[in-house]
Amino acid sequence: MKIIEEKEAWIHTHFIVDSYFITEQERRQISINVEPELLQLGIQYGLTYNIAPSKHRAIIILECIPFDQVKTIIKELINEVIKDFPVRHPEQRNVVTNITVTDPETNEPENLNPIS
Repeated sequence: MKIIEEKEAWIHTHFIVDSYFITEQERRQISINVEPELLQLGIQYGLTYNIAPSKHRAIIILECIPFDQVKTIIKELINEVIKDFPVRHPEQRNVVTNITVTDPETNEPENLNPIS
């Protein structure tokens, strides 16, 4: 897993990763490894996690917008922690539409989909 995009949104920094979601265990591992370093850098805010619905990507959210130089250090820290995490893709869902059933008495197909 790796960070593929970085965005500033209002008072947060979003690090968008190349995976659909981050497990609870991976979140703890990221927090344990990155948050002490944030304190060393003078950042009192932590990390939260979300999914970008339009992009089908997980987001690691830093609850502030640090200076660019510090943001680069944080991005490198996160990338170092998540580099061995597996990339997960959203599950494909098969949707069945327009079902046709043959009537056993007349042997003619009946369309069960009332929407035309």
